Amino acid sequence: MLMALHTGNFFAKAKNLNQATNILLRCQSTVAMVDHGSTQTKQKAKPLCEMPSPPGWPIVGHLPLMMKNENKVKMDKMFERLREDHGDIYRIYVPGQGNMVIIFRPEDVKAMYAGDGKMPKLPGFDMISFIRKTSMKDRYTTAGLINNTEDWYEVRHKVQQDMMRPKSALYYLTEMEEIAIELADKIQEVKGKDGMLDPYALVQEYALEAVGCVFMGARLGALKGVGDGKQLIEILTKLMAITMDLIFLPKLLAPFLPIYKKFVKYQEEAFDICKKHVDEAISKVKDTDDTVIAKLVRKCGKDSAIPLIMGIDALQVGIDTTGTSAAFLLYHLADNPDKQELLYQEICDIIGPDGKMTESGLAKMKYMKACQIESQRILPAAFGTGRRAETDIVIAGYQIPKGTSVIRVGSTSSNDPTSFPNPEKFLPERWLRGCPERHSAHSFANIPWGHGARACIGQRFAKLELYVLMVKLVQRYRMEYTGDKVETVTHLVSMPDKPINIKFIKR
Repeated sequence: MLMALHTGNFFAKAKNLNQATNILLRCQSTVAMVDHGSTQTKQKAKPLCEMPSPPGWPIVGHLPLMMKNENKVKMDKMFERLREDHGDIYRIYVPGQGNMVIIFRPEDVKAMYAGDGKMPKLPGFDMISFIRKTSMKDRYTTAGLINNTEDWYEVRHKVQQDMMRPKSALYYLTEMEEIAIELADKIQEVKGKDGMLDPYALVQEYALEAVGCVFMGARLGALKGVGDGKQLIEILTKLMAITMDLIFLPKLLAPFLPIYKKFVKYQEEAFDICKKHVDEAISKVKDTDDTVIAKLVRKCGKDSAIPLIMGIDALQVGIDTTGTSAAFLLYHLADNPDKQELLYQEICDIIGPDGKMTESGLAKMKYMKACQIESQRILPAAFGTGRRAETDIVIAGYQIPKGTSVIRVGSTSSNDPTSFPNPEKFLPERWLRGCPERHSAHSFANIPWGHGARACIGQRFAKLELYVLMVKLVQRYRMEYTGDKVETVTHLVSMPDKPINIKFIKR
């Protein structure tokens, strides 16, 4: 179909996409718009059609650009290259998504979030919601949190307090530590005779075990490489590989395509596995339980679908994001032995070289937490996020009409030398108060967990998983990395672009 659009008299006569859309864009209304909280008339801001834009095809716009293999796997780099040519704010057009405004500057990111209303909408979630409400409606009686409908607000309102409370995550500290020790033991078993190992697959297994422990009340056998844990990782790996291609498709066309049918098949398989474990956990809930599942059941009722859907969404989002973040974190520690040694000394000073994790000990580990923040700053698990404008707004002096998607390229913002000098350098001291290296960056320059009502609802659990993993592995091993610089491959969740072969040396 795309090849047909690239030929014929139509192309001989047509100009680029900018000409084709400018007339429509000029017809936007002259309503007042909001810019950094102040009212600004449309006459004071340039229309969207005057925003810089790369050349595009008629009808299909910039879809061919977005779907090039080299751009799909390095989408952050593609956006950076376009920034060099078109500046800090520009627009692209993709059928099914419409105009998409690309932003980088923290000030513009703040303006984007300032337009949030009761139900902020995320570009890309419409396809997931569509699938759950049509092809999978027999399983999803509520669409959960991965959607842009009223379902999202209802679910978020019911679960937010329990999910975001610090004590909710700390309840699982002992279980997390046991899982991390199992991971450390497995590293000892499977590393090569020279101590070398790429930990990426293992930290995914660790993440699955941790998420399963919290949201399903069960150990899934992932670290042992057996049972449902192994199968879930295989399914979710297949899903991640095709999700980005799927979300750019028009909803009317998608159900007839093989990629859509594959996605639904994998989702159904994952759903059924998760349902088995969540149903079992719910059946064992007692009034005195303080687990996440128990709290959700008490809040929503035993017959509610919300605890089940929360468990499934946590699995699908949590495994890859936490697994990827853990892999990047180990890479940064192994590649910076001086910082790793400072972390080891902090651990020894607070809980000892073999000590167990405690709430009080965790609260004192400032350098450990700084290592986690700095690793995510350099290599975030998701290169960006965005919003679909709920009202007409103004960003960077341009009119952004209601319904326009605005994409924040966060990985570029967090590695901008104007915000973080020597951004490629792993420097946890940037995040320690009182240190000379303490950063002075804009508060929106580094927001890997998102912002506002759509911020990652499971971030407290994810951070705890990363903290415990860091402490247990650094207690057990000295890690060394001597390979090439690691960057990202951009699927829905980013992943390392090469094996991270680390030498694990027992202390």
